[in-house]
Amino acid sequence: MIISRHFYVKSHGVTDPDLINLKDMPGSSGRLDVVARCINSAFWLSGGIRRNVVFHTVLHGGQSPVYIRLEGARLRKVSPDERSISLFLKKALERMDERMETSPGIFACRKSFKEVVGENANNDFYLLDEEGMPISEVEFGEKPFFFLGDNNDLTHEENEFLMKQGAKTVSLGGKSYLSSHCIATVNWWLDRKKGQ
Repeated sequence: MIISRHFYVKSHGVTDPDLINLKDMPGSSGRLDVVARCINSAFWLSGGIRRNVVFHTVLHGGQSPVYIRLEGARLRKVSPDERSISLFLKKALERMDERMETSPGIFACRKSFKEVVGENANNDFYLLDEEGMPISEVEFGEKPFFFLGDNNDLTHEENEFLMKQGAKTVSLGGKSYLSSHCIATVNWWLDRKKGQ
């Protein structure tokens, strides 16, 4: 039985909240709109929210990376639309120097990709890759942790680092899908397996 599931999306989103224009997320934010759509796919069901999901991202669009984490068990007042999610991401960047939990269930601080991986080493790591093992052939443990990029892939160095931590590559098929669609598909697959 899967107890929790984690998703990490590497982002090139900006880390300066003053640069974020909520009326033009694709043009102003370094594609934080992609992260917002991924968050929607990670958490929302029709009429409810997944409490067993944790979403991670590291924003690389500034002088130093910023780590943002959302925990489904604690999320409050966030609506599933892209603008609402983006607003809470912007608030996280504005408030992170005052407190780590910037809104209920949303945490932000300055932290690198390798630090995030190290802090979650008790999970089973899976890197989504078209060349990986078909998802239908993978036996997932209780705490799967999936890694994928935004509109750009993880770097070769990041992939190599994950492999050294024991990550396995998992494929959803031979085509390259949108990151948010990949997350929705993985959620569907895990729900299906849990139902069986």
